[in-house]
Amino acid sequence: MTVRPDQILPIAEFTRQRLLLEREAIANATLRRVCVGGHLAFLFENQVSVAWQVQEMCRVEAIMTASAVQHELDTYNALLPTRAADGSAELSATLLVQYTDEAERDAALRALVGLHEHLYIEIAGERSAARFDDEQFNSERISSVQFVRFPLSAAAATALGELAKSARLVCTHPAQPAEAPLGPVLRGALVGDLQSV
Repeated sequence: MTVRPDQILPIAEFTRQRLLLEREAIANATLRRVCVGGHLAFLFENQVSVAWQVQEMCRVEAIMTASAVQHELDTYNALLPTRAADGSAELSATLLVQYTDEAERDAALRALVGLHEHLYIEIAGERSAARFDDEQFNSERISSVQFVRFPLSAAAATALGELAKSARLVCTHPAQPAEAPLGPVLRGALVGDLQSV
């Protein structure tokens, strides 16, 4: 289910409620965050995160017309997870390459060229390659913010909710080899997100 125009508050009303909504957005993100190694942070997207991003864009850019708000919704709704009639699904995440030192970050973004060929989700032994937006990287460096989709077969989507079965993110890039399990709280949140689409 996408975020609708009637779910986006007018800027003045959003500004009045912003602190409360920000706390909700942070709590939502905390449940859906996983770090792979020390520098790759994944924030899985859902309706709450998309609505927050649209509201913030409207506030910061003073976007008020219905057509401009709809443009933001169209852009950010593309980040939502999806589920097909056959039970297959796609999870969606924002990947942040995080370094506090600017020079170290610049070097890492150059070293991580080719990351799009080395990132997977693995559920119950079934490994699926992440899909990246081709416009977010080039042959010299990658962007520090990436939008990534993880396709799941129907069996993997079901296994995501079966906590006795393993689930993890895997990076095989030589500059950042690492993996991280998807914990039960995160998995429960992702299953709920898929049930709402």
